[in-house]
Amino acid sequence: MDGSSEEAIQALRRVVHDDPVRQARLFALTNAGEFVAAVLQMAQSQGIGLQEETVWQAMRSGRRSWSDRKRP
Repeated sequence: MDGSSEEAIQALRRVVHDDPVRQARLFALTNAGEFVAAVLQMAQSQGIGLQEETVWQAMRSGRRSWSDRKRP
């Protein structure tokens, strides 16, 4: 992801972090495509420009970080 894509993801993360209703909506989704669509819709409603591929990349990165974490 380029810098502007990362900034957009971080901006949306702040919006979602501060809104339990948005969090619940995203956590309830089990289909990845539906999740991405909801994320894009939330971003657009906040004036945050995100591309679909950016969201997919962020999801892949998050999975890698989770699986690469150090375990006790």
